[in-house]
Amino acid sequence: MKVLGYIAFLAFCLLLLYGVGKFKHHGEPITITAEAVEPDILLSNSKNYFEEHAYHRSMGHLKSAITAIRQIEQGIDDESKEKVDAAVDELEEIYNEMSHETFNIKHLNEASIKALNALTYAELKVTEHFVDSHELDKAKVALNYGMLHVKNALMFSEGENKDYETEIYIEIDSLLRSGEISNKDVLIKLENMIVDLEKPS
Repeated sequence: MKVLGYIAFLAFCLLLLYGVGKFKHHGEPITITAEAVEPDILLSNSKNYFEEHAYHRSMGHLKSAITAIRQIEQGIDDESKEKVDAAVDELEEIYNEMSHETFNIKHLNEASIKALNALTYAELKVTEHFVDSHELDKAKVALNYGMLHVKNALMFSEGENKDYETEIYIEIDSLLRSGEISNKDVLIKLENMIVDLEKPS
């Protein structure tokens, strides 16, 4: 059953990448290229392998996820970097804890949510930048990746946190479907979502 879920997750990622891939250009920041989704896949792999008691493979994928996020950090603003840094520090602590028999998978889930929410925040800030510079195709790509990060955070969420991520996902989806609205209105909606993501979850 887990294998089928994993295959469905990969299929979703590939479909999204196909849908936005036409906007990819050489030299673009990782936040709007296929590499933006690597942390999502690697964190999901880490969770699945740990649950299947393949602990070394789980740790390997977590380490790769940390590396992938560090690469994304090179192209984001200072505020986003601060949030992503905090999330990566927590993932590194989790990596060190995973070698102990008493490790609780809940810790990995919570750290993964924090990391994916931080990446969502970064994508929203990138979207703002592209809207400001009237590069709307690139803004749409960044927003799509933001929606993907928060959708994947739902895989790790439970209870109230799940409601929180669902609300952010719906807001991003609504903005993507909104059609012809002014850049000013788009920026207002983005700022509201950014403020929501700044609240403690």
